Amino acid sequence: MSKNSRPLIGIVPDYKEGCPKGYSTGNYYALRANYVEMINQAGGAAILLTYDYDLIDFYLENLDGLMIVGGYFDIHPKRYGEEEIHPTVKLNEVREAFEFEIGARALKSELPFFGICNGMQLINVLHGGTTFQHLLDEEKFIDHEQSHAEGFSNYGAAYHEVEIVKNSRLFEIVGEEKVKTNSSHHQAVKKVGKGLVASGYAADGVIEAIEKPHHPFCLGVQWHPEFDISNSDKKIFEAFVGAAKSKTNR
Repeated sequence: MSKNSRPLIGIVPDYKEGCPKGYSTGNYYALRANYVEMINQAGGAAILLTYDYDLIDFYLENLDGLMIVGGYFDIHPKRYGEEEIHPTVKLNEVREAFEFEIGARALKSELPFFGICNGMQLINVLHGGTTFQHLLDEEKFIDHEQSHAEGFSNYGAAYHEVEIVKNSRLFEIVGEEKVKTNSSHHQAVKKVGKGLVASGYAADGVIEAIEKPHHPFCLGVQWHPEFDISNSDKKIFEAFVGAAKSKTNR
């Protein structure tokens, strides 16, 4: 690999069923442009991965990093051992099934892996962790969906702070004890999965970041750093792309 080459970062897009009055009458993939832009600005080359199970091994053999992003859906509670489904839970089992398959194989290969919002939940559940199905059922937590708060509909604005755990990989990346973040989720990690550690917390105790020690790069954040609201967001993408670039040189 030449020193001017860019690491190839695969992103799993959202999957939408076609609708006569929607974007397309046929099923389609969707992804916000800012996910791609942040990867490319950090020195990577982002590509979208179609839901073709026969291509997963090919993807992982050729990718330098994998990113699983947010989405307007929740992981099925059966994945973490719960039979009841909260009324607020929205499912997208087509997307979920593909993400679990490629995510599990990526973790076995130690491919640099970055999870945002839903992607963080995926990393946690793949390691046997559990999820609060609806945070507002727990009186100790604030509403983490900032669009519900007056004046906070813009996800490019900070909503709350996250305290970063010292001596964590995330602290090493951002270099700050507290960072300001946006927020767009109604679920959160309940029990951290085996082999993972929590590396960021909101003031109400919600786990905002998890990571896997001794892995080349396995990090999940609950907020949406692709909106680039602080220098810490850029640093996270740069660290992920840097880890992917290191993989290409190993």
